[in-house]
Amino acid sequence: MNLLARRWRRLVAGGVAALATLALIPAAPAGAQLIDVPNPIVQQRADTSIYKHTDGYYYMTASVPDYKRVELRRSQTLAGLGSAATSTAFTAPSSGALGGWIWAPDIKFYDGAWYMYFSASPSSARFDQRLYWIRNTSANPMTGSWSAPQRMTTGWESFQLDPASFTHNGVRYFSWAQDSPSTSYNSHMYLARMTSPTTIDTATAIEIARPTHSWEMEGVAGVVEGPSPIVKNGRVIIAYSASATDSRYKLGYIYASASANLLSASSWTKKSTPVFQTANGVYGPGHGSFTVAEDGATDMLIFHARDYATPNPDALTDPNRHTRAQQLYWDANGFPFFGQPQETGSGQPGIRGRHSNKCVDDYDHNTADGALVRLYTCTTGSVQKWELTYVGGYYRIKNAYASKCLDALDGSTALNSDIGLWSCNGGTTQDWAIVDQGSGWFSLRNRASGLCLDNYEWNTANGARLSQYTCNGSQAQHWRRG
Repeated sequence: MNLLARRWRRLVAGGVAALATLALIPAAPAGAQLIDVPNPIVQQRADTSIYKHTDGYYYMTASVPDYKRVELRRSQTLAGLGSAATSTAFTAPSSGALGGWIWAPDIKFYDGAWYMYFSASPSSARFDQRLYWIRNTSANPMTGSWSAPQRMTTGWESFQLDPASFTHNGVRYFSWAQDSPSTSYNSHMYLARMTSPTTIDTATAIEIARPTHSWEMEGVAGVVEGPSPIVKNGRVIIAYSASATDSRYKLGYIYASASANLLSASSWTKKSTPVFQTANGVYGPGHGSFTVAEDGATDMLIFHARDYATPNPDALTDPNRHTRAQQLYWDANGFPFFGQPQETGSGQPGIRGRHSNKCVDDYDHNTADGALVRLYTCTTGSVQKWELTYVGGYYRIKNAYASKCLDALDGSTALNSDIGLWSCNGGTTQDWAIVDQGSGWFSLRNRASGLCLDNYEWNTANGARLSQYTCNGSQAQHWRRG
């Protein structure tokens, strides 16, 4: 069918339904953006925490390769953090209780002051980590002075690391990793209520996770560490890192209902499989944390990884864990979908097919309503760049070149019917659900038709047609970003 006929059929057959849909479905939020962050964003920084403040700046802290200082930098963009000036908040002394190693600082703004939480060890026992805090009352924490480190007491003495805190329903919570006296695992994860920015109610402390799966014990006796909380879609989710900190490092998560008692161990459920792991030349992605993009709404995953598999001389002292950032997605059930690490230097990723290894493309550089999308060798061109905006549990997928949205043309529910571009209008034919297919692959299910984006003929040639077909989980319906 030619373009004119297609447009006429759409106007006649779908016009009434489209008007009704527009009245019910909200438009994409203002300020949504095309995520274009070239990775890595900061070289040789691991265990990264990035906090977006109300002043419009991102504040970043991380483990530095010598493990001897707490460092801070800021930028108005995520990409700008790599070239941002740094400020040292604390330097380890040559000896004494904090003279060993400093690991995994976290930054927060509480009650009009800045806090950084971190673990440190004595010079005589560098692995005997304990938790500490420092405070800065300046509006800009790059200036002013930080207080001397003070202990953050957890209730018992053993190896402690990876502090992270969050606020939910007006209550502040503190999470961390610590060695349990009751097992031989390296670390468990704990949660407690904070009574102030510098203290926790140790009587409320509960274990929320321990190593229970083989993928949490690769190369180590058992590790769950690096708790990283995010609250969305009626759930509190805490991502964590597991296994040895080489190419086997990976992410999992636990979750609880947002209405549950978070300080009851029975409220928490652990996902049984890893959600983010080595792929695409990115090795050992771990210590994930979360922030939002410059639009203030798009969720972003922050993590570190190496560009090679084997650390040298070992996983701890190899300095080349780099900070990376990419969009975090939400699947059809409202759970976080991490996908796969994007290739080094990939910037704004395309939508790549698993079977074809080619990308969804505005094939004819066509900006007209009804332009068909096809597959083409993945490039950095704007015809393959897509802005994914999360609205009401679905994604609006907008092409950067055409400035139009991925659409089930004509509102068709027929098998093998056309998928193309149409002016973004908030209709259900432009709503796509991410369906987790495992190992970081996803399907795109259209809200109006209930069908999935499909490489129907399993065609790997440039220009191969895309359509929609019954969702079946086949690799012709598997996609990833990158």
